[in-house]
Amino acid sequence: MADDSTEMSRRSGLLGGFADFLKLEISGSVFLLGATVLALVIANSPAHEAFEAFLHVEFGVEFGSWSFIQSMKHWIDDGLMAVFFFVIGLEVKREMVVGELSKPRQAILPVLAALGGMLVPAAIYLAINAGGPGGQGWGIPMATDIAFALGVLAVLGSRVPASLKLFLTALAIADDIGAILVIAIFYSRGLSLWWLAVGFVLLGVLLALNRLRVDATLPYALIGFAVWFCFLNSGVHATIAGVLVALTIPARAKMSPLAFVDYSRHRLAAIESADTPGAHVLDDNEQQECAFEIGQRTAWVASPLQRMEHSLHPLTTYVVLPLFALANANLRLVGLDVGALLIQPVTLGVFLGLALGKPLGISLFAWVAVKSRLTELPSGLTWRHVIGGGILGGIGFTMSLFVANLAFSEKLLLDEAKMAVLLTSILVGIGGYLFLRGSTEATE
Repeated sequence: MADDSTEMSRRSGLLGGFADFLKLEISGSVFLLGATVLALVIANSPAHEAFEAFLHVEFGVEFGSWSFIQSMKHWIDDGLMAVFFFVIGLEVKREMVVGELSKPRQAILPVLAALGGMLVPAAIYLAINAGGPGGQGWGIPMATDIAFALGVLAVLGSRVPASLKLFLTALAIADDIGAILVIAIFYSRGLSLWWLAVGFVLLGVLLALNRLRVDATLPYALIGFAVWFCFLNSGVHATIAGVLVALTIPARAKMSPLAFVDYSRHRLAAIESADTPGAHVLDDNEQQECAFEIGQRTAWVASPLQRMEHSLHPLTTYVVLPLFALANANLRLVGLDVGALLIQPVTLGVFLGLALGKPLGISLFAWVAVKSRLTELPSGLTWRHVIGGGILGGIGFTMSLFVANLAFSEKLLLDEAKMAVLLTSILVGIGGYLFLRGSTEATE
C-alpha cells in the first residue's frame, strides 16, 4: 500500500507540474502568434526597410584590438535562442529523470512516434529536393512546435483526453532531441577543434560541480556562458551549448521536503519561544535569525534544475520566442509571385513533409510499436487521437524556421521555406482541430 501511495503521490505531483507547464505553453502561443502577425505586417509595410536595418545593427564588446560584435538578429538567433535551447535541455533532463521518458516502456511510444515524425517528413522532402538547390533543407519539416500544438488542444478542452496532451508533449520533447542532434551534426560548419575542446573541458568542470553537489546556480551560469562562447567560435551552432550545459545541472535538491518541514518546525518553535511582547523588530535578533535560516533553506527544497527552469521558462516563452518570431517570420510578399513560390520544390517539400509526413510517420511508427507489443496506448488514447496528434505535429514553426535559417543563405530559398512553414502551420492547425473535434464529445 505504501508503494502505491508513493506512486500516486509522484504521479499527482507530475500532473500538477505538467498543468503549470501546459498553461505557460498555451499562453505563450498567444504571444508567439501575436509576434508572428506583427512580423508579417511590418515586412509588408513601408516600415520594412527600417526594421531590417534595425535587425542588422551591430553591437558588442571591445577590449583593445579584440572585439566581439554581432548584429541584433545574430544576438537573437545565437544568443537568446541559446537560452531557449537551455530550457529545452532542462525539460529533457526532467522528463528523463521523473517524467514521461523516465520509464523505457512508457517512453517507447512517444520516442518511436517522434522518430517516425522526423524520418518520414525528411524522406518526403528529399524525394522532391535531393540534388537540387534546396537539398539542404531536409531538416526543416522534421520539427514540431509544442506551444502552438498545445494551444490547439487547449481550444478543444475536454473533447480530448489529458493523455493526448501528455503524449504530444513527450513526443515534442523527443522531437526536440532529434532536432538538436540534426543541428549539431548536419548544420554546423567550419569546426575549430581548439574552441570545441575548451568548451568540452568547461562542460567537464560543470559535471564536476554537479558531482560535488554544488547547489548555487551562479557557477553554472558563469561557466555555462563560457561554454556558449566557445561553441559560438567552434563552428558547432551555439544553441547546442545551451542543451549540453542544461544536462549538467543537478536534478537533486539539497534538502528533502520532509526534512525542510521538520527543520522549519524547530525554527518556528524557536521564534515563538523567543518572543518578547511589545519588543521592536530590531531587538528580536534570535527571531530574525531563525526566519532568515528558514528563508535560506526554502531554496534548498528545489533542485538547481527546478529553480532555473522555473525562472527561465517564462522568459523564453514571453520574450525569447516572440523576439525570434519577430526577427525571422518577416516574410515579405510584396513583389513576389506567390503562385510561383507555392509550386517550388522547397515549398512543396516542406508542405508535404509537415502536412503529410508528420501524421503518417507518427501514426505508423506508433502503430508498429503497439502491434509489436513494445508498448501500449495510454488509457483514454485512441488511434484517432494519435492521428490527430500527428496532424498537430505538423505545426513546425519555431524549430522549422530556425533550421531554415541554418539551411539556406539564399534569400529566395529561405522565403520559400518560410512561406511553406507559415502556411502549413496554419492549415494543419485548423485541420488537426477539426479532426480531433469530431473524435469525442466533451466530458463533464
